Parts: sequence; structure tokens; C-alpha cells
Amino acid sequence: MQSRAPLILALCLSLAPAGAAAGAWLRAEGTGFASWTVKVQDDESATAYSTLFAEYGLNPDLTVGLDLGSDEEGEHKALAFVRVPLSREGLHVAFELGAGALDEGAALRPGISVGKGLDLAGLGGWWNLDTRAELTQGGTELAIDATLGVAPWEGTKLITQLQQGGPLADPDFIRLEGAAVWQVAPGRLLEVGLTTALKDSEDFGVKFGIWHEF
Repeated sequence: MQSRAPLILALCLSLAPAGAAAGAWLRAEGTGFASWTVKVQDDESATAYSTLFAEYGLNPDLTVGLDLGSDEEGEHKALAFVRVPLSREGLHVAFELGAGALDEGAALRPGISVGKGLDLAGLGGWWNLDTRAELTQGGTELAIDATLGVAPWEGTKLITQLQQGGPLADPDFIRLEGAAVWQVAPGRLLEVGLTTALKDSEDFGVKFGIWHEF
């Protein structure tokens, strides 16, 4: 299975070079989004972990949300966050501040997101760069997610994301993820994705998710 992972992921990405709207965009006032995601990684114990993410637009300049769950290292998180716009001219830029608990204890998670819509061969698309710092008593960890996406037809999103965590000079992990998201009912979408390690991460993983827009 591990030997096939890069080939499978490359096929997925060649069919789906895309990404989903992320932190640079705020939610419209009175609208929300929630997702529940489960990932199974290819290791000796076939470890599974899940995350619950939700956000809501309180007004045009303020989105609030929750980020709960665990990661591939078995660490848990429970964070509430607020997001405000810094720019909507040309580039979308937003600042986010999360607070709550990680395995290390109390934590703050400030971040900056930058994104822009694209026209990719006549298809609507976007790119987004999320940068976050996790501040705990144990120190500071950095995370960067670079996303590229396209919507080939209504109700479908194709996503490619490069994820990095840890110090910039010597990252704890670098991974590549490709996913397809499609609408199955009004406001309800399914996500299926594949991930592969580029540095110090699981060799291969499969992700399933349910999205709900309201």
C-alpha cells in the first residue's frame, strides 16, 4: 500500500488540482459552516483521528468558530477563535486569534491568512496561504498550509494542499494532500482525500469528511 501511495495521490491530484476557500475569507453575516473529518493513516496500528471545525459570521467584519479534535501524534486540541479582515482589496487578508487548550495546556494560536480568487482555464479557482503559531508553555510551533483549488462544476470542489508544521528551518513534518468535495444535498457535502508524507509524517493516509453549510 505504501509503495502505491505516491502514484495514487499523483493520479488524484492530476484529476483534481484544486483547493477550498480558507481563512482569508470571512463568513457572510448570519451564515455558518461545520465539518467533521476522520483520517486513517497507514502505520503499524492503522491509527485514526478526527476533527470538528465550525465557524459563523456574526457580522461582515467578524467570524467566530471552534476547532476541536486530535492529530496523528495523538495530541488533542480545543480552541475557540475569532477572525477579522485586514484587506479585501485585491488580496484577501485576515487575522485570526484562537485560544484554548492543547495537550501541553493553555494555548494561544494567532495566524494570518492570505488568499485570492483565480480564473484557471475558464474555471473558478482560488489560492490561500494560512500561517499559524501555537504558543504554549512548552514553546512555539509554526504551521503553514498552502492551498490551491478549483470548482470544475457547480457543487464540486477539487483541492490540493501542502502542509508544514514545526520550525521553518527543520519542519516536524511536510505532507501533500489531495481531496474532492461534492454536494450531496443542499448545504451538505462529502469530502474524500488522500495524503502522502514528504518529510517525517505518516507514509499514506485516507480522509473522509462531512461538510454542512447553513
